[in-house]
Amino acid sequence: MIRARPWLDGITPYRPGRQALTAAGSMASNESPLGASPRVAAAVAEAVTGAHQYPDPLATDLRQRLAELHEVSVEHILVGNGSDELIFLLAWAYLAHGGQAVCADPAYRVDEISSQVVDARLTRIPLRNWTHDLPAMADVAADIAYVVNPHNPTGTTLGLQAIESFVARAQSRLVVVDEAYIDFTDDPAATSAIPLARQGKAAVLRTFSKVHGLAGLRVGYLVADPAIIDTLRTVRAPFSVGGLAQAAACAALDDHSHYQAVRRHTMQHRAALADLFTSAGYDVVPSQANFVLVRARDEDHLVARLAEHGVSVRPGSALGAPGTVRISVPSLPGMALVERALAMP
Repeated sequence: MIRARPWLDGITPYRPGRQALTAAGSMASNESPLGASPRVAAAVAEAVTGAHQYPDPLATDLRQRLAELHEVSVEHILVGNGSDELIFLLAWAYLAHGGQAVCADPAYRVDEISSQVVDARLTRIPLRNWTHDLPAMADVAADIAYVVNPHNPTGTTLGLQAIESFVARAQSRLVVVDEAYIDFTDDPAATSAIPLARQGKAAVLRTFSKVHGLAGLRVGYLVADPAIIDTLRTVRAPFSVGGLAQAAACAALDDHSHYQAVRRHTMQHRAALADLFTSAGYDVVPSQANFVLVRARDEDHLVARLAEHGVSVRPGSALGAPGTVRISVPSLPGMALVERALAMP
């Protein structure tokens, strides 16, 4: 019987958060409580008439819109089947067979798994005060440095100046900044590394799964030097992003009012969610994402306490942060479920 390559034996598979019995109670996967823009359904319904045809392999319309949004050329943009596909492409292209990567500890699991899949060595640098320890990461000689900003699972952020300084002194050949949650920060423009991507000094990952509510359609993109984009295009599957997903992403980009509504809801109710846990006697890590990380002496007890009231969350031990629980910012009905759960002894 054929055997898998030996370095795959030590990989712990990614396990997604559990869905609750109701959408209101599902707070384990950082999904948008407001869903996708109403324009998405109409765009998908129109696009489905072409479902018998292969999609545009380059996602030309979407890339053009993204290039205009970020003030770069289309050659700086690669669209993928979620940002996770792009992380794997980076690993295959730049880490395979003995490459080295560095990341924060806890790491985003896909950064970790993709490095293991290609037989790369991954150096994990523990967080300092719940935030990336950039000076320590900069001292590690690596092919890729992963910076998740805002960080998952803590929700803490780094300013653009801090990332600029890191890029300038890092021993890594490529800095990849994952900005899946950047839209939920108080000031995305002051936080995003897109200006560095324009200059070819870093690569930036974005996703449509969070603020745009398209987690089920799997659309992400990379902003990077055109040479990197060209390399990744040579190793990717030719039709990895379906036509319906491309149409949905274009429609989501066009609905600025929905985007702003999701931002307002998240920022307002993130604070309210943190206050609920603080009032119940828990410490909460200050977050700039669409979730909060709660410190809990008894992680299992808090998870069970919430589950009794129909709320599903992510135990911190599953995310590399034992002694914590991560809770997504919910809808108003979801907030009521949390409030009831915390009101009980």
